[in-house]
Amino acid sequence: MTHLVLGQDTAVADWLFSISNCRPLQYNMALGLADDAGTLVGGIMFSGYNGSDVEVHFYGPGTLTRRIVRLIFMLAAKHFNVNRVTIRTRKDHMARGVQKLGAIYEGTCRRLYGPSDDDVHAGRQYAFLRETIDRLAR
Repeated sequence: MTHLVLGQDTAVADWLFSISNCRPLQYNMALGLADDAGTLVGGIMFSGYNGSDVEVHFYGPGTLTRRIVRLIFMLAAKHFNVNRVTIRTRKDHMARGVQKLGAIYEGTCRRLYGPSDDDVHAGRQYAFLRETIDRLAR
């Protein structure tokens, strides 16, 4: 069972950055997911908040449960009060799952994860609009 780690934004963000080798210019909030021993096994990070949109980053093999999805969208709706949530992911990675939740495919982002135009370095961008955010936050 995973437990939520609150109030440790810097430690969680640093852990996520070390795994992804990617660091946004700034992040707005980072929450950890810890196992029963207290070891971080996952994390949720919100970045790019502009008043209307926030981007969600998630890492945690085997930890993305309905409870976690609900938490992500509850925070987007209640804490950030956004009109949309943006998710970018590696091409085809998680695509079916986010679309089943109601995400709108917005396009392919070439060279998002590296210097070449191959599929390995491409990303896909999805958006959840306010109606879907509210439904998923319940």
